[in-house]
Amino acid sequence: MLSPKVSIIIPNYNHAQFLEQRLESVYHQMFQDFEVILLDDCSTDHSVEILSNYKAHPKTSHFIVNTVNSGSPFKQWQKGISLAQGEFIWIAESDDYCELDFLEQLFKNSKNSGLAYAQSYDVDELGNQFYDRLNYTEEFESNIWRSDFTINGQDFVKDYLLLKNVIPNASAVIFRKELVDDNLFSSDLLQMKMCGDWLFWSKIAFKTEVSFWRKHLNYFRHHKATTRTHNTIAKQKRRLREESILRSSLYDVFKLNNSLKDKQLQKKWFKYFKLSQILSSEFLAIKFSYQSYFNFYLLYFKTKLNR
Repeated sequence: MLSPKVSIIIPNYNHAQFLEQRLESVYHQMFQDFEVILLDDCSTDHSVEILSNYKAHPKTSHFIVNTVNSGSPFKQWQKGISLAQGEFIWIAESDDYCELDFLEQLFKNSKNSGLAYAQSYDVDELGNQFYDRLNYTEEFESNIWRSDFTINGQDFVKDYLLLKNVIPNASAVIFRKELVDDNLFSSDLLQMKMCGDWLFWSKIAFKTEVSFWRKHLNYFRHHKATTRTHNTIAKQKRRLREESILRSSLYDVFKLNNSLKDKQLQKKWFKYFKLSQILSSEFLAIKFSYQSYFNFYLLYFKTKLNR
């Protein structure tokens, strides 16, 4: 039996409210060369009942329900990828959904890239659109997301991912399984809840070309239970700690700790961290490393958040 072209991993935890729409948008894709791996992380709602309805579907290759919560969405990613038989992986988050031509369009436009993704709309619990992700990248001097593109992955990381997670939703992405090595799921990544995907995309992109399709094919769900919201002091602190780990990892890759050569990148740091609104003119005149920029940023906000 031939292996499928795509392994679709659906990691779920307490998303019963959104599961049927997610599952239907996956199983009815126009591109049908895929397997589906259903994973539940010990949900306490009626998610397992809904997932069970798809257990016998001919496209379902695995249906695994954890008896104890793993504590990390990325442990579920790791499990799903280890089971996958496809050339490509699609992590279709259980609270999102997509157009039925999502896979077809990405394959048509991704050329030979190892990572490809489409544009997204943000939607609320009812599926009402409230934000266009094209606006999420408008602060870059060149909003390359206005058009389709294919770019060298190392340039993509250095020019964009180093500054901001410009791949904000896993559900919009497909990537080659062969790019996932034993070191990708580091202990740092597995401990993350907010920035793990950002670190994951950076490590994948660094090894391949990245393609983007400007058409809105993905719907990025926001709701009260999502871990993506930073609505408490504890979550804001965790976000800062995780960003510190992520950026340290990227600094190591690009050897930026002691580099002050790239003045353009220096200006971008001030722009994206809004340091110009925080620091005195005297402090701005001080020359220091990129690591120091972020350490000061962390120190400022930890103090602000009453650590």
